[in-house]
Amino acid sequence: MNSAEGMSRTSGALRDPYADAALRIRRIDTSAIQRSIGRLLARDQKWKPFFASFWILGDFPEHLEVTSSYTVEEARIRICRLERSPDFLYWLSPPSFEVAEDELSILWKVVDEIWSVVPSNLDLGNSTQVRRYIGNRAEQLIALHLPRTMGKADRLHRSRFLADILERNTAGLGILETLLADPNVQDIFLDAPCDSVPIHLTVADAGEGRSHQRCRSNILMYETGLRNIISKLLIMSKRPFSERNPVLEMDLGDMNARLTAVGPPLSPDGIALAIRRHSTDPWTLTKLVYHRSLTPLAAGLISFLIDGNATMLVTGSRGAGKSSLLGAMMFEFPTSQRVLTIEDTLELPCAELRRLGYKVQSLYVGSGTSSDRMTAEKALRVSLRLGESAIVLGEVRGKEAKTLYEAMRVGTAGSAVLGTIHGSSSKSVFERVVHDLGIPPQSFSATDVVIVAGLFRPRGTQNSRRRVIEISELCKESYDGRFLPLMTFSVSQDSLVETDVFLHGSGKIREIANSWGMSYDEAIANIHARAECKLHIVELARRLGTKLLSAKLLSLANSVFSSMVEEGYSGNELVGRWKEWMDVRAVYA
Repeated sequence: MNSAEGMSRTSGALRDPYADAALRIRRIDTSAIQRSIGRLLARDQKWKPFFASFWILGDFPEHLEVTSSYTVEEARIRICRLERSPDFLYWLSPPSFEVAEDELSILWKVVDEIWSVVPSNLDLGNSTQVRRYIGNRAEQLIALHLPRTMGKADRLHRSRFLADILERNTAGLGILETLLADPNVQDIFLDAPCDSVPIHLTVADAGEGRSHQRCRSNILMYETGLRNIISKLLIMSKRPFSERNPVLEMDLGDMNARLTAVGPPLSPDGIALAIRRHSTDPWTLTKLVYHRSLTPLAAGLISFLIDGNATMLVTGSRGAGKSSLLGAMMFEFPTSQRVLTIEDTLELPCAELRRLGYKVQSLYVGSGTSSDRMTAEKALRVSLRLGESAIVLGEVRGKEAKTLYEAMRVGTAGSAVLGTIHGSSSKSVFERVVHDLGIPPQSFSATDVVIVAGLFRPRGTQNSRRRVIEISELCKESYDGRFLPLMTFSVSQDSLVETDVFLHGSGKIREIANSWGMSYDEAIANIHARAECKLHIVELARRLGTKLLSAKLLSLANSVFSSMVEEGYSGNELVGRWKEWMDVRAVYA
């Protein structure tokens, strides 16, 4: 895209919301949409501010049961249980829809004044610069137009509030920014045709203990508004998006999210978006235990295996929590361990790890289309020359797999190797690596353990629960991809349970035990000690608050556990002394 095109697109993106507006407020007939979401709307029309790229449908359905209610950046959010439906309703009341008509008149004037004279040094192709200009200029102009009867403090506060609304809905991504500011939102889906399908989402907590819940919303994007958003994304990403290139993938760095857009002809009904929001509060094994995605004993086993430098792959379907689990596992590394990460989508908690004192070097391979871009395979080869380190691959899926397994076989892949890979079972991982990626079965034997994350639907309900459903080790006596289960999922107990292999015959546990000068029973006792410590943190969190599940506290707790082991404590004495320390620490935390 040349600079002239960039200026045209930027200017159009900023002006389109007003260019076709005959009135300061517009309305839409939502009768068809009303029927599609179960006759929830009290009226068949809804007014909206002229600058917004979306509609808010109808009035809040007071007859519905509210399961969760909170506020994000002055926007009120209510999550409701829908009648005779497995879905919930995510109802957003944005502050931009509460702007009085006299203030809308001011904003209408301000928009014209802002663009009546454009500074010659303003780069319309620089979205950050344009956004800063609109925000600052709007605040100045709005303050001049507000009633003189207002006090100085009220005038400053109101002008900043209105300028922020104008900035977000013109130079920014509008309602998408509001949704991404909600830490409860995990996924945002905008299906085509956008002007007849309300936005739907996945939320972390819908109330009533329902996690990872699908929600419909009261938000409808109109096509011109969506195209304006796409034009801004093109300038931000500097990537093509057209009928020839109908897919756009990019990171929304400031909003901690990953966006994928598809357009015609791939999406014949128009542009569609899917946005996955990365967690700003990293997952830990204790947090996974708290949410019952993992049992304490499974957490203890994973901690033991990481400490023993095992090679582990996390597999599962999309949305099962592979990346969350992989990120949580990284906090089980000792702080003395150097870690190299390779990602094409920035999801691992590297920044938080560094803040806590871990030695983490990130390698970002991106997802651009340039022929000379750094690939995961090239990055992996570079990482093997960066010194002894544990290697964490965001996803194993291409040519890098061959390089990885060659390095593991000859012992140059570092202290431990962790990664995710698509699959539904340990056996499917073998099939994918050996048959799809072309890795010889002898090389695959460098894999030690496969952890399977899944979505469990109790009694066939639509409310899926994220669970670790299998932990298996590779049988190294043959090259046929046979796995021995260490822990398997019990549907009746909704929990992982240990197997006889775990209790008596795990080759990997025995190998680690031998390297540590332990008997097999002592290794099992070590795993149980780790499990008991993780469970104790969770029990304290249920009584004292979920801040005890933070990565910061877990990292410190793991370090104290390790130091006590270094001092010679083991078994019940180790756990007892650690609990004494933890009880005191929890009060201050």
